[in-house]
Amino acid sequence: MRFAILLPILMFLAFDSSEVIAQEARDQAFWDRYDQARLYIAKHNAGRAIQVLEELHAKDTANANVSYLLGVALIIVGKEPQRAVTLFERADGHFAELWDNPGVGPPEHLPYYLILAYCRTGQCAKATESLKRLEDFFSSNEDFLKNDEYYLIDGRKWASRCKEPSAKALEIPERLVKPDLRVKTQPHKYSTYSELYGVQVAALLEPQMTRKFEGLKNVEVYVDMQGVYRYVIGNFVFRSQAEKMLEVVKGVGYADAFVVNITDEDRYPMEVVALDQTSPKAQISGEVDYRIQLAAFKESMPDESAQYYLMVDSIVEIGFEDLTLLTVGEFKSYGDAIERRDEIRRMGFRDAFIVAFNQGRKVPIEDARQYLRKYHD
Repeated sequence: MRFAILLPILMFLAFDSSEVIAQEARDQAFWDRYDQARLYIAKHNAGRAIQVLEELHAKDTANANVSYLLGVALIIVGKEPQRAVTLFERADGHFAELWDNPGVGPPEHLPYYLILAYCRTGQCAKATESLKRLEDFFSSNEDFLKNDEYYLIDGRKWASRCKEPSAKALEIPERLVKPDLRVKTQPHKYSTYSELYGVQVAALLEPQMTRKFEGLKNVEVYVDMQGVYRYVIGNFVFRSQAEKMLEVVKGVGYADAFVVNITDEDRYPMEVVALDQTSPKAQISGEVDYRIQLAAFKESMPDESAQYYLMVDSIVEIGFEDLTLLTVGEFKSYGDAIERRDEIRRMGFRDAFIVAFNQGRKVPIEDARQYLRKYHD
């Protein structure tokens, strides 16, 4: 009799346990998709992020974090500004629930995105109110003022231009909408769960090779959702170690360098691993030569380029990324390359120009000339 009573109870508990496990699996799948959307935004692919976030929003319309991220993605691609306002206001109503999102920033950046959304819908008074919130936050947090000043400056710019009738004033920079195809990135992975420190020497809107920083080695490159490239030395467990490195870096001429926390997923979410198919840390060494480039094409050669073989001697084909370059000459002197370029232009090749190569790699002309002036003059 006692067993007969216990059996239904055990069956109920087994069923209940399996349902809990199934629900946990569904929740995990939901947040895995959410993380995928965050990664798309950090990699400047807001369009793909929207597809994922729309799916999640349909499953949980009350989720503040999904609403926030979907609003950000819509603003980046310039779609449905009024809907973005609704999503942001919904997220703002649950501000305490919002997370710090890699590539988007901490919840305190929400007023910045509200400014953009209000401006795009002509709600200038609300844009001004959001700017006041943003300014109040920055005034009470010196670290953010130092590292995230972009948001404050940009927010002020949009709020001040809100009354302009042209949408031109509210254009999102192209670098936020389309990924820079020259740049290959990967998620920034950490070797520890604790904070790590480095010394930031520069923040740029256009990526460049680390060899540009004279006197420095071991510079890492990170990029955030806003398309800001940050150059950092070090990966230190103790801040005191980074402070010592800061002294050294300032000693070689980088007076504006400062210590940063490189586990900050807002500023350092992605590592740059290649620039023009080359490591951003690649150095120029050995011989450099200059060549005259006549044409560049993909698999199919244009008729015009085929005719070049009947007009110019010593054409050399060079594979570069997914292109074939047609070049002439191999000059050690930049002056000799200029003379040959001008001669070829007089033959009718008005678009011919000089390119530089180092150990089979194409390198920027100015980098090559700087290297030769420094080491071979």
